[in-house]
Amino acid sequence: MAKSRNNIVTAGLSGGVGNQLVFRQVNGVTIVAKYPNRKESSTPKQIAHHNKFAKATIYAKNALQNAALKKVYADQAAKRPGVSAYAMAVADYLKAPIIDHIDTSAYTGVSSGEKISIEVADASKVMTVKVKIVAANSSAVEEGSATLSEGKWVYTTTAINAALSGSKVLITATDRPGNVTTKEVTL
Repeated sequence: MAKSRNNIVTAGLSGGVGNQLVFRQVNGVTIVAKYPNRKESSTPKQIAHHNKFAKATIYAKNALQNAALKKVYADQAAKRPGVSAYAMAVADYLKAPIIDHIDTSAYTGVSSGEKISIEVADASKVMTVKVKIVAANSSAVEEGSATLSEGKWVYTTTAINAALSGSKVLITATDRPGNVTTKEVTL
């Protein structure tokens, strides 16, 4: 891939030349690349990725029709040179939230009001984090939503868990496009 600057022959040029070169414009710069070599058939993995990307473009188009979401994505794009609000919306759809760390050190199960903190990252914004605590015998102890506090999601327990050993804490994070990530920790 080559970039063409201040060239009167290629300025504003876009499209293909035979099956050899492709010209395109990116932020006022002409990009010259080799003509793509496309295969006749796609693998199931490629088809799945194509379908996911198609859904991402539909999400991005719809998101930019909403004035509030358009502003959010435009503000994020403004922080990155050469990135559009549309590209930010597509990226947001394609990347599910990542649950980085679950801190259960303050959770003993002895009393209600204990804290479980969760660190979650996303391309744009995590909308909800839900916590479910399940006892070792698979019975639900409690569940609810965590709240965002100083960059971390914090869940405050509401029930006593007498049988803490073997219990599981299940975390579910959801981002703006509706991508869901789940992670569990055994106590």
